[in-house]
Amino acid sequence: MLPKKIVYVYQFFRTPEEGGIIRSYYLSRSLVDAGYEVEVITSHNEKQYACRQIEGLTVHYLPLHYEQRYGTFRRLYVYLAFVLKAIGCALRIRNVYRCYIASVPLSVGFIGLAMKWFKGVPYYFEVGDLWPRTPIEMGYFKNRFLQKFLYGLEHLFYEQAEKVIGLSPAIQSDIEERINRPVAYISNIADCEFYQPRSKDPALENRWNAAGKTVITYFGSIGKVVALDALLDIARLGQNRTDLSFLIVGTGSELPHLKQKAVGLDHVQFLGHVNKGQLRDILSITDVAYLSYLDVPALGTNSPNKLFEALAAGKLCVINIRGWHCDMIESEGCGFYADQKNPQQFYDKLKPYLQQPEFLHQASENARRLAETQFSRQKLGADFVALFNVEQPSLHRNHVLVNS
Repeated sequence: MLPKKIVYVYQFFRTPEEGGIIRSYYLSRSLVDAGYEVEVITSHNEKQYACRQIEGLTVHYLPLHYEQRYGTFRRLYVYLAFVLKAIGCALRIRNVYRCYIASVPLSVGFIGLAMKWFKGVPYYFEVGDLWPRTPIEMGYFKNRFLQKFLYGLEHLFYEQAEKVIGLSPAIQSDIEERINRPVAYISNIADCEFYQPRSKDPALENRWNAAGKTVITYFGSIGKVVALDALLDIARLGQNRTDLSFLIVGTGSELPHLKQKAVGLDHVQFLGHVNKGQLRDILSITDVAYLSYLDVPALGTNSPNKLFEALAAGKLCVINIRGWHCDMIESEGCGFYADQKNPQQFYDKLKPYLQQPEFLHQASENARRLAETQFSRQKLGADFVALFNVEQPSLHRNHVLVNS
C-alpha cells in the first residue's frame, strides 16, 4: 500500500542550512517520519522552476523573486503570482490525500479552494497572522467595500477548509468566535537542539565589541510592522551608558531610516542578514532579546518565530506590545512588557536584572524550561501529525485539534 500523499504549501519554505523561519521544514519532516509522502510547494529567487529531493521531501521551487524591502503593491503582485503558479503546480500532483495551506498572506487560500473544487482534495488552512485584520489595522486597505470583500474571502477560506489551525491561542480563539467551529492550535517551534543557553565566548564578545556589557539584541525582519524606532529611542536615552550594547540583526525596508536615526549612537550596531549559525553565535552573547511591533491589537495575536528562538536560547525576553505572548513570558518569569512610548520604563524594569545577576540567570532558566516543555519540535511535530490521523482525532485543546 502506497503512503498517503500530503501537499504542503508555504511560500517561504526554508531548510536549516538556509536559515530563516524553518517551522515548515520541521513539520513536513515529521510527516515523512510518520510514513506520509510529502510534496512541498514553495518559491525561490531563481529564474527557473526546480524540483529537489530534501531528506524525504519532494520540494517544488517556483521562480518568484521576493525581498522583504518590497513595497505594498509589489508584495501584492508577488503574493498573487505565487498563488497562480502554486495552483498550477498543485493540480498536477496526483493521488493527493490532503493539502496543507500555510498563510500568510490570506490569498493562499485560493490554492486550497482550487484543490478542493477541481480535484476533490480536502485542505487544512494554517493561520499565522490575522489577515485582513492586521493590514487593515496598520492602515492599509482603507476602502470599506474592499475590507468587506477581504473579510468575506477570509470567512470563505475558513469555512471551506476541513480543518483550521492557528499559530497562537489568540488566533485560535479569534477564529473560533467568528466561524463557530473548533480550531486547532499548533504554535511556532523552539529548536531546542540548535539553540541552547551558552556561556559568553570572549572571542565573540570582542568581535561585536560587547565584552563586559549587557547586550540587547533585536533580530528578524526590519519593516514597518516591527516599529524598531522604539528600540533606538531606548538606545538614545541610554547613549551615555558604557555598560550596554545594542545589536540589530536583519534587513528590510526600514533599515536605511533606522541607520540614519542611529547616527551618533556608538553603542548601536547593525549586523545585517545572518544565517542560522551566525544568529546562534550572536544569541550566545546576548542577555536580552527585544521583540518589537507596531502597537495595533491584531499584532498582539501573532506568533513571532524570534520569540521561540530566544526562549530556546534561554534569553530574557522584552516585548513592547501587549498580547498573549507578553502575558506568557511575564507569567513564566522569563520577560516583561516595556511600553514603546516610554523608553525609561525599559530601563526601570531591566534594572533589577542588572543589579542582581541571579535574577537574569533565573529568567534564562525559565525561558529554556518553557521552550522545552511547551514548544519543542518533537512535541509539536507529533501534534502536527495527529491532525492527519482523522480516524482518531485528539480531544485536547492545547496544541492539537478538536476534530471538526
